[in-house]
Amino acid sequence: MAGRASTAERLGSDAFDTDSASHLTLSDPALCRTCEKKPCIQVCPAEVYHWESERLRISYESCIETGACRVACQSMGNHALIWAYPAGGKGVQYRLG
Repeated sequence: MAGRASTAERLGSDAFDTDSASHLTLSDPALCRTCEKKPCIQVCPAEVYHWESERLRISYESCIETGACRVACQSMGNHALIWAYPAGGKGVQYRLG
């Protein structure tokens, strides 16, 4: 019996049909600068969020759409993140569940 694939292996098999417009936006980037915990960075398993040069960089192309960042920003952050599903048919396409 073959071993179970690791989380990294399963995520690595996913495909993405990236939209030209991000489904992740900020209501006000200044809110991110003053956010102490920056929970979106901590909870995102796909590492979509990165703090660079005093601004939050969002690499929406690799988003696996868990919504964890939205919950974290709203409950522990400064409520700056606006999260929506990608346009119809776009986004992550899971291969191994």
